[in-house]
Amino acid sequence: MHFNREILSAVLRDMDAENNARTKLFSEHRAEIYKKIPRISEIDRALSNTAAAVLHTVLQNGIDPTEAIEQLRTQNLNLQDERRGLLVQAGYPANYLDEVPVCAQCSDTGYIGTEPCECLKKRYAVRLTEELSTILPIHEQNFERFRLEYYDNVLNARLGLSARENMKMNRNTCREYANTFSLRSPNLLLYGSTGLGKTFLSSCIAKVVSEHGFSVAYDTSIRIFSSYESVKFNSTEAAEAARRIRKYEQCDLLIIDDLGTEMTTAFTISTLYGLLTERLMRHRPMIVNTNLTPFNFEQRYSPAIASRLAGEFVPLRFFGKDIRIIKQKNGQS
Repeated sequence: MHFNREILSAVLRDMDAENNARTKLFSEHRAEIYKKIPRISEIDRALSNTAAAVLHTVLQNGIDPTEAIEQLRTQNLNLQDERRGLLVQAGYPANYLDEVPVCAQCSDTGYIGTEPCECLKKRYAVRLTEELSTILPIHEQNFERFRLEYYDNVLNARLGLSARENMKMNRNTCREYANTFSLRSPNLLLYGSTGLGKTFLSSCIAKVVSEHGFSVAYDTSIRIFSSYESVKFNSTEAAEAARRIRKYEQCDLLIIDDLGTEMTTAFTISTLYGLLTERLMRHRPMIVNTNLTPFNFEQRYSPAIASRLAGEFVPLRFFGKDIRIIKQKNGQS
């Protein structure tokens, strides 16, 4: 799994801020209790000093430390019991002064050794989904809201199935892809006319995949190529464009929407070839949505790009009537 550095840094900053806030809160608790119950301040000093005192005596006299350690343990337990009793007697919870980490596995550091803790992964997944929701209406677009009734049940004689049957298979394929996504997942090519649900289903995939903690970059082909142009020609947006490009190239899943709507130039063809090749070589999955058919790829781009889109992607064909037009006729938004 590839972590987006900016998102990961933001998550770690949040964790540090929360840890600092808890430390400050417990410090305030101690100041409050020490003022109200001075005996607890004495107990805390005794607890912090007894271990050092016993160790000093053992080393100085050269005696077996076993008995001294057992005496220390008994003494500490008695002091801790007295401390808890004083807190409860004063109307406070027994653990009011215990600075307990939220995550016992990593003590709120986010890491167990060098490996990210599950608590960090969960926070990262939440932040990923939040960032994606600023680009896509993923709260509205999910597999549960995908409606097959917009696709007719009339048999397409040439294809041997109806639009509804076809879309049911596409939906199930996309749902399975999202639920089982890994860095070994195949690439998907969603192709067909406009208004048939390609963007909707790829948004559903993006939502589920990001919730599982994988990094997702979702953008239109126009904006992707524009980002590369900004960097190449050093425009005023070059720094921000470079940040987007890093996401396109390094994310776990890249979704290119509306391929074919961009102006085709030698630069866009070269950029598309480079991006596809880079991700294929690194085995980083992609989803491409396009109104083009596989037959058009070579004509519009190049034989090399057509070969990659045809040979390295699982094709999902979309056909039927434009859902946007159907909704408009029915007075739906």
